[in-house]
Amino acid sequence: MKMFLRSLVPLWLLCCFAGCGNGPASESTVSQTEAGYETGLKAFEEGDFNSAESTLAAAISNGTLQPDLTESAIRTLARARVALGKLPEAEADLKQLQAGAMEMDQFWVAMAELELKKGNNAEAKKAIQQARTTNPRLVLPKPLASL
Repeated sequence: MKMFLRSLVPLWLLCCFAGCGNGPASESTVSQTEAGYETGLKAFEEGDFNSAESTLAAAISNGTLQPDLTESAIRTLARARVALGKLPEAEADLKQLQAGAMEMDQFWVAMAELELKKGNNAEAKKAIQQARTTNPRLVLPKPLASL
């Protein structure tokens, strides 16, 4: 139920109110969550998508990440899920970001990866064009660079 409700809430609202029901988070909780976020990013970069998925999902659900880290975590979680073939989950993650992403070039890269995995090369190319329009100096991941 919690994940369903999260998918309906714009990112900015999620970032502003996540974790507010229990009062302020302790410094150690915030540190542990940020460490989990960093571990998840590292796992993704190393190609350990299962670990990236579980670690990033835990960091996000904790509700103590800063908004920019939350955006990065959700986007990387979506990319890990694309790599794992969990396309509906990845699509839901990206839909959550679409309304309030601060790094739109990276959002479009993640969308291109999703569309490519779905076999929608034309849509992947459109997403790449959006990413390049947003950031002309963007360096694409290898699978997208050849599109």
